[in-house]
Amino acid sequence: MFTLIIEDKQGVVVDEYSFEDGEFIIGRSHQADIVLQSDNVSRRHARLFTQDGKCFIEDLKAANGIWLNGKRIYNTSELPKSAQLRIGDFFLHLEGASQPRTVNNVIYARLVPLAGSIGVATDLSQPTVLVGRGKDCGIVLHDVSVSRIHAKIAKLPDGRLTVEDLRSSNGTFVNDRRVENQELAHGDRLRFGTVAFAFQVEGLPAVATEDLQQSGQGGRLIPPPTAPRSPLPPPPNAPMAPSALLAPPRSVLPQVALVAVIAVAAVCLIVLVGIAYDKWMASRASPQAPAAQEKPAPQPDAAVTRLDRGQFDLLLTRGQDAVARRQWDEAQDLFEKAKKIDTIHPRPTEALNLINREKRNGAKFAQAEAAFSRHDYEAAIAANKSISQDSVYRPDANTALEAIAGLLEMDGDTACIAKDWIKCQNLYLTAISTDFAKAEVNAKYAKAMKKHR
Repeated sequence: MFTLIIEDKQGVVVDEYSFEDGEFIIGRSHQADIVLQSDNVSRRHARLFTQDGKCFIEDLKAANGIWLNGKRIYNTSELPKSAQLRIGDFFLHLEGASQPRTVNNVIYARLVPLAGSIGVATDLSQPTVLVGRGKDCGIVLHDVSVSRIHAKIAKLPDGRLTVEDLRSSNGTFVNDRRVENQELAHGDRLRFGTVAFAFQVEGLPAVATEDLQQSGQGGRLIPPPTAPRSPLPPPPNAPMAPSALLAPPRSVLPQVALVAVIAVAAVCLIVLVGIAYDKWMASRASPQAPAAQEKPAPQPDAAVTRLDRGQFDLLLTRGQDAVARRQWDEAQDLFEKAKKIDTIHPRPTEALNLINREKRNGAKFAQAEAAFSRHDYEAAIAANKSISQDSVYRPDANTALEAIAGLLEMDGDTACIAKDWIKCQNLYLTAISTDFAKAEVNAKYAKAMKKHR
């Protein structure tokens, strides 16, 4: 078992992974298995993999390289136990298990999927279980609302059971309340994104998922009423008290009827008060008031049913996930469906405007990459610089411009050595136009100008 702990440059732990085997791509791209959001991390920076019980790191020709225990490494290197890697602004600490862990097969809890939710009933026996969409999780949930490493369920040494959200996109919920770290109890409603389970503690009565209350009781199981404990049982053949013989059987029907009557009376009173208040306010209003009244702000469509509202929220969640993965056509389709359900809500319209803008920026970035592949650096520079500053493609465009500036500088150095001063000047000047050329390129350009004279 290996554990990978990731810290930022301030020493704050931002993520943690546990795995026994597998292969993981580390990089800035959202398609990477381990995402490190920093401009000095390449989109595909490194490959972490296991083989024969050992862990290895491979440099995928990243611009800023990989540093292992303070020394830069190249190609593929085996990682020793307690290794420290530096990738960009991040420090990655790899810990290997010093001795085999004993497998604890004692089941302490169980997750039971609720009606309409994906997943299967799962027994929990390990002290720590990861939940997510990734293949390295103990509980794998194939749903777009679930992050790759979403949450962690743990049994603490003192016996308490907890769930911890691992910086997931769509949150972890206990009894429909979003939590960061929460102690769990028998019958809790536990939800990862939109995937919901009933949490059962082993040894307690099984939870009937239809008995979970989604309102009023916070999702926790309501225990059935228990009969009051009686004193010690009477001895065999003991005569029954006369009062017990004469007393009529007790019933709860009168109490239930009384509660129902009070509830109906309260509802009627609230309705009457509301009607009287509306009439009183209407009588005090000025005849010209409606004409001078400002137009009310648009509100969510009141005609949307509760079922439609749930579908609407699910479409927004899945659309946001598609945006994070830059799947623009999929995201556009999801937000258009959401807009058909609620035509007033501003969120789908805002998302569709963003998607159209990012699709244009994505097309420009594709043009820049095509121009770069055919060595048309001026066209690549122009396309990359035309991308919006707030676009998700902006960091990729800046990295490309920095790389182009470096290539042009090297070509300019070669031309200067050959004393082709005009070509040398043009290459340096093009490198400067990227806005990412090093400061010494300006000095090299000035020197080439003097040589040409």
